[in-house]
Amino acid sequence: MIKSVVISIVLMLFLQSLAYGKTLMTVSDKLNQRIEYYVEEDNFQGAVLVAKQGKILFKKAYGYADIEKEMPNTTRHQFLIGSMTKSLTAVAVMRLVEQNKLDLHVPITTYIPKLDSKLASGVSLHHLLKHQSGFTRHLEHLASFEEKDITSSEILNIINTSEQSFEAGTQYEYGNLNYHLAAIIIENITGKNYAEAMQALVFAPLNMQQSGVERIANPPKNRANGYRKSVFGINRDENIVSYALGSGDIYSTVEDLLKWEQALYTTSFLSQQSLDLIFNGESKAFGYYGYGFRIREYQRSSKHNILGKLTRHGGSMDGFSSNLHRYTDDQLTVIILANVRKFPIRTLTFELK
Repeated sequence: MIKSVVISIVLMLFLQSLAYGKTLMTVSDKLNQRIEYYVEEDNFQGAVLVAKQGKILFKKAYGYADIEKEMPNTTRHQFLIGSMTKSLTAVAVMRLVEQNKLDLHVPITTYIPKLDSKLASGVSLHHLLKHQSGFTRHLEHLASFEEKDITSSEILNIINTSEQSFEAGTQYEYGNLNYHLAAIIIENITGKNYAEAMQALVFAPLNMQQSGVERIANPPKNRANGYRKSVFGINRDENIVSYALGSGDIYSTVEDLLKWEQALYTTSFLSQQSLDLIFNGESKAFGYYGYGFRIREYQRSSKHNILGKLTRHGGSMDGFSSNLHRYTDDQLTVIILANVRKFPIRTLTFELK
């Protein structure tokens, strides 16, 4: 009698495990099938990762890291993440705030004495992180780019030629200059260049061994090439990323980015007070923008009658695009890194969710 009961229980558990495995395989197949549609229709190439509560459900690479050499992409390849860099810069700032080395609300000239005082009137680090400074949006509106690694001092000199278009804190206007200045503040306070500071503040503590800040003089060893689609086919196309200081010059992998975003679910890396500030998206008039993240609501499953909180950021630059969605109430993560432009990356992210 006991023997037959034990056999029945073992059989039941075995069948349940088969059913569970089949369910996971079905989910994986569905995700892959959806991505393959964009491979066929939009020439998508890159890497995709989907995780639930930190556990990877799906991870796969598509297309080529080097089309000319027919070298396939892998999930270990590094990709430039574009404006997703801003999220990591904001986190680095908050690490320094917690070390009592930065104050979010003092004038930024406290930390950048060489910044034109008239230009920076009334602007704090809080305004920079929120895109509420009134500064010109992008460096290309102020200067022509050269084929070289521009320095932080040269970037500051260009910024000093600009004008403030509205009083700080009264409007929202997304722009890279805010995060160039945030990066310069990080450099001035730490005594390190931005790459070294990010290594010390973010990458090393989270064991993000495949992430860093790119420069022409120090290219990452395993980075995928960037490409652009046109009527003439798919061709190499890449930015001079030193002009994207603190706003678009980080490279990473899908697995490193998972480590980083998972750290933002706990209070061991940043305090709850810092996390609350980072994920405070304010109103539509202020872009639903926190510190380095856009904050929106999302529709949860039919089991839930209230909306969830989505924290996200994407990025696009010559040859690359990226998107990271954190469906925080379900601890669901979708990360897409692409080395070809353009394709509807946000649409694919929502579909995978």
